[in-house]
Amino acid sequence: MTMKKREIMNVNAPNKSTGIINGECSNVLNWDDVAYSWAYPKYKKMLSNFWTPFEINMAQDIKQYPDLSETEKDAFLKIIGLLALLDSIQSDYAGKAADYLTDSAVNALMIMLAQQEVIHNHSYSYVLSSLVPKATQDKVFDYWRSEQTLRDRNDFVTSGYRDFAENPNVENFLKSIIYDVILEGLFFYSGFAFFYNLARNQKMVATSTMINYINR
Repeated sequence: MTMKKREIMNVNAPNKSTGIINGECSNVLNWDDVAYSWAYPKYKKMLSNFWTPFEINMAQDIKQYPDLSETEKDAFLKIIGLLALLDSIQSDYAGKAADYLTDSAVNALMIMLAQQEVIHNHSYSYVLSSLVPKATQDKVFDYWRSEQTLRDRNDFVTSGYRDFAENPNVENFLKSIIYDVILEGLFFYSGFAFFYNLARNQKMVATSTMINYINR
C-alpha cells in the first residue's frame, strides 16, 4: 500500500485527523481538538526534556581526558563517532517520516523529535571541541567511513531507512520503525554504557551527564 504525503492545507478535511497515515486532516493543529488523547501529554513531556549542550561545564573532563588510557581514549572517540552518525541519520529520518504523517499532532511530535536529535548531534561536537583538536574532531566524524565495524553496523540501519525514503509505502514504513527501535534501543544504549562505566569510576562525568540528558 502506498503512502500519501500530508498536504500543506486541505480545506475539505477536518482539523481532527482521521488517521496517522493515509488519513484526512486539514493540517491545522489545535491541541484541544486532536484525534489521539496521548499526543498532548507527549508534547508536554517532550517540552520538559528540552536542554542545550551549553548547560554542561566540561572543565573537569578537559583535565581528565589526557589521563585516560589509550584504550579508553580510542573507545571514547569511536563511540562518539558512532553516536554522531546515528543521530545525524535520526534527524533526517524523523523529517522524512513526518512528511507522511497525516495527523497534525503526531507530525508535530515527530518534528520536535527531529529537533531534539539535532541537539543530540550538537552535543557530540560540543564534547569533542572541548577535548580534542579540530583535526581529531574531523577524524572522529569520518569514522563512519573509515572504521569497518562502524560501517557494518551503520549500513544495517541505513539500508532500512533508505528503503522507506526511496519507496515510501506502508510496508517499508513499518520496517523503518523496527530499524528505528534497533537503532535507539540497541545501538545507542550499547554506546551509552561505555560512558556510564567511565562515570562510575569518576571519569569524564560531564560527558556522562550529557549522555544522560540524551538518554532521557
